[in-house]
Amino acid sequence: MSRLSGLIADPARNTAVLGGALLLLGALLLGFTEHTDRLRAMGEDALGGFVLTGSAAVPGPGSNGKLVLAVGVPKVHAPARDAQFGVEVDAPALVRKVEMFQWNETRFGGERSYEMDWFDHPIDASTFGHPAGHENPGAFPILAERFDSPGVTVSGFRLAPPLVRLIAGIQPFNPDLSHVPANMAATFQPHGSALVTSSDPARPQVGDLRIRWMKIDPSAITVFARDEDGTLVPARDPEGNPIDQVLVGKLSLTDVLTDAPQPPHFKWARRILAILLAWAGASMLLPRSRRQDRVLSLAISVVPLAAIAAFFWFDVRMLAFSILTLVAVLAALVALWRWHHAIQGG
Repeated sequence: MSRLSGLIADPARNTAVLGGALLLLGALLLGFTEHTDRLRAMGEDALGGFVLTGSAAVPGPGSNGKLVLAVGVPKVHAPARDAQFGVEVDAPALVRKVEMFQWNETRFGGERSYEMDWFDHPIDASTFGHPAGHENPGAFPILAERFDSPGVTVSGFRLAPPLVRLIAGIQPFNPDLSHVPANMAATFQPHGSALVTSSDPARPQVGDLRIRWMKIDPSAITVFARDEDGTLVPARDPEGNPIDQVLVGKLSLTDVLTDAPQPPHFKWARRILAILLAWAGASMLLPRSRRQDRVLSLAISVVPLAAIAAFFWFDVRMLAFSILTLVAVLAALVALWRWHHAIQGG
């Protein structure tokens, strides 16, 4: 009871304890913030550089050579075109699907049955249990293929062909078949949204071909790549591993790089709060006659905070380390000057 009474009766000691606690709290808050931000910076270094996101991810000198996360609606400046059949679409890509009417063998228990249907790959009838009467033609004379637009942009960035190739999201497409070249029109005839070689489309025969088209036209994509003069190109990390991605939808950097360290939330607000806490604590630690000197208390609080931050950025961002070290030294000099000036004036 006497000890409690002593504490209550010693307000100066209580103020010093509270001031030390606030200074320590500010230092801990800043330390945790800088540690998390350091991990974020190291993660960017592992990728090969700083990643531009949001409003910073726009073409220009500031983005050239940097990793970019471009999010938005893909804009097509030239159609994707299947010149062999005269089919085109204003979309990032056009996909030709080729099928042949063939025999297929199914097995149920020990029984084998045979039926004809459309398949998108050759079926080798020589492997059938009863190949006689169930022969298939073999290789397709026309192959399935994908045709990419030569002009696709996202958020103002042009996409290099390898990145356009990565755009997914296949959708149905009813093409305009009125521009089929004469040599193909002599063999194929329209049947709905497809071209078929069947003389009677309702009764296809083994070996008949059916060609249909689909489009790749997502409403939004997210591209993680490197900018080269306004064109996003495939990116590699410092070890040479590919890291570029093209995903359907509007995604954040956290969604794209799930293993990458993330920056601390509200890092600048936390840094400012750390300074305010340390400033208040340093003011309480000063003698009563010096507490009104805000410059002195601020300088005293900045010295340990700048030193802590410099420690975390050493060997990661040497420019930041050098600046923070200089700030700590200058703050120490200001604190000494203010203290000496106060003594002389006192």
